Formats: sequence, structure tokens, C-alpha cells
Amino acid sequence: MIIGGFLEFILGNTFPFVVFCSFGAFWLTFAATLQPFYSAYALYAPAGGTAADGLSTVGFTASFGFFLCFMVLLCFIYFICSLRTNVAFVIIFLSLVLGFGCITGAYWNNALGIGASELRPAYAAAKLATGARCQIASGACFFVTCLAGWWIFFAIMLASLDFPFQIPVGDLSTLIKGASEKKKAEDMV
Repeated sequence: MIIGGFLEFILGNTFPFVVFCSFGAFWLTFAATLQPFYSAYALYAPAGGTAADGLSTVGFTASFGFFLCFMVLLCFIYFICSLRTNVAFVIIFLSLVLGFGCITGAYWNNALGIGASELRPAYAAAKLATGARCQIASGACFFVTCLAGWWIFFAIMLASLDFPFQIPVGDLSTLIKGASEKKKAEDMV
């Protein structure tokens, strides 16, 4: 994704450049956090436990939720920007906002459940169950992201081959006027 982002930069496509590079960096960070080699979660492991025990601590689970929470914010910014592109991108970024929001909720509910497991077992069980439901909901949202991504991929491939038919992506470029278009309209008046 990072290489694709830099290729978009060469083509002069700023929005795809930023999206690809930021998601490439996200996936590298996500992978490094969960890779045992980097010991990111081992720092949270209780004394005398294994490194993997750090994955199920309140500290790691809650802090990892914050990491994902800021992906919600980033995807929300991309969602707003996508309102000037097409419906497929709007669906992609809206489902990413919802998906990252749900997975953030899953991590935070799991942190609450882990933290309350000894003192309030019923509350802990409810939080862990909510976390599991949030995780399932995030999977559904990310599935919608994938469907919209495949749709736009298919549309781009058909257009690149000058196929006799095209599939619609729902052009929104005329729905919200750009700043330069507004200025041009004001200058003409």
C-alpha cells in the first residue's frame, strides 16, 4: 500500500496517496504490535507470566483500543473528503469508520471485562459478551468495505480496458461544489 501510495503521488493524486500511505503505515504498525519479535504486548505481561499473557491485560487491551480509535478519526476525515468523489468510496470509508468504531468498542469492553473479572464476575461476563458482539459487528462492517472495494476495482478494470459496458460507481463530484468552482462562480457574477 505504501508503494501504491507513492505511485499515486507520482501521478499527482493526493487523496489516494495519503489514504494508501496511511493505511500502509497502519498495517505495518498493527503487524509489528502483534508480532512476538517486537515484544509490544510482552511489556504488559504480569511478572512471572509469558509474553503472550500481556495480550489479555487491561493495559494492553485498553491502549490498543485507543490506537484503533484514532483510525476511526482518520477514516472519518477520509469519509468527509470522499463525499466529493463517488458512492463507492463513501461506502468504503463509512464502513471503515463503523468497523474501526466497533473494534475499538470490542477492545474497550474486553478491557473492562478483564479488569472486573475478579471483583464483579457478572459485569465482566457482560462486558466480554459485548466485546464479542462488537467484534462480530466490526467484521460485518469490514466485509462491506471489501465488497465496495471489489466493486470499485471491477469498475476501474472495466474502464481501463475500454470495455463495452461500465458499472456505476455513483459520481458525487458535482454534488458538493469545490472551493475553486465557488470562487469561479462568484467572479462571474
